[in-house]
Amino acid sequence: MSYSLKFLVMAALLVGLGQSPEAYAQLFGTTGLDPRFCDQSRFRQTVVYIDDMMMADGRTAWALKLADKLRSTLAPGERVSVIRLSPATGQSSELWSGCWPDYGDTERAKIGAQTYLFSKSPLAQLNEQRRFFLQGLDSALETIYAATKRSSQSARFSAKNPPTKQILRALASDEGRFANSKTTVRAIIYSDLAENSDLGSAYKPPSNSAPDYGQKLGSYLNRSVFYCFGNGEDVDDDPGFQESARAFWSAALRSMTATVGGIGADLNVPNTLPVKAYTYAITLSYTGGQLDGRLSILTNAEGDLVDSWIGVSRLTPGLLTGTFICKGEGDDVSCRLEASTFGVVTVVRANNESEVVSLAGSGKTGLKGHLGVKGQDTMFDLVAERTDR
Repeated sequence: MSYSLKFLVMAALLVGLGQSPEAYAQLFGTTGLDPRFCDQSRFRQTVVYIDDMMMADGRTAWALKLADKLRSTLAPGERVSVIRLSPATGQSSELWSGCWPDYGDTERAKIGAQTYLFSKSPLAQLNEQRRFFLQGLDSALETIYAATKRSSQSARFSAKNPPTKQILRALASDEGRFANSKTTVRAIIYSDLAENSDLGSAYKPPSNSAPDYGQKLGSYLNRSVFYCFGNGEDVDDDPGFQESARAFWSAALRSMTATVGGIGADLNVPNTLPVKAYTYAITLSYTGGQLDGRLSILTNAEGDLVDSWIGVSRLTPGLLTGTFICKGEGDDVSCRLEASTFGVVTVVRANNESEVVSLAGSGKTGLKGHLGVKGQDTMFDLVAERTDR
């Protein structure tokens, strides 16, 4: 017996909500997702890009991985948008957007303290609201799959004769989302990453003078962390493609001021849920001058960093891994950031040595410390002033 992508995705998602796959049948009809979840204060949004040239009949594992990852990593009220990438034309289009039905601890406590005589408590309606959310997500994925799927054999191609793919232009066409965002954008892309256009080719590793695609396209993907999966999935006759594509896209995304979280065949988004956010304006004392930038910190309940990044003018943005721990109460809160960068920030790293960010100070006002490579006289003074209070 064969199952459609729609049933497979919904079955996997509903199991995560403690529902049987048969509950899927109850979702047909009105959607009913309450838009008020979008009114909550949030510090991240997630954008899902699906390469419509990747759709192959019967190949649905990508959708199951994606749906499961979203269900386990979305924060209360986090907006999710599904975008169809069309590399054949270099365009993109949004198919659906909705906010994850959940409440933070403070709001849950307020709701729990109230009495509801003539209606259900909002907490009692969460599972139903999540089913409506997942129905919308599922419908968007199904629309892309059903409209563009080909036979598995037709979807594959030889690296010796690759099709034209304008993935960079398709992403750049959605630039307004990043320009207008005041929060971190977690971008998840399902694509073979087989860029092959007049802009460049993922089949060839970038040279030392790789193009500045941000300048070339006039598009910048600010405040973003990108996770790409499906790398090389449809490419035959080129065993080195995944590595050359990873190098090409790492350079391309960074030139567009995006932060790279991961690029690979599998979806490697961390299974970590952010619960706190901190934003700082930073000043770096760098080679005789002062450079401005931004530091965005998201942490889980233990203080581990998730989708955190640092961006400095004229330098390459970098993903941060490590911890941000705050102690104390009221005006006496003190915080310390100890992190390493994934990606070059100060462009002074040598011998694969780790570049670090070390900051400490008041949790309410600002932090001071250093950025650079330890032991190489390349630790630059860094000052961070909090801007989200």
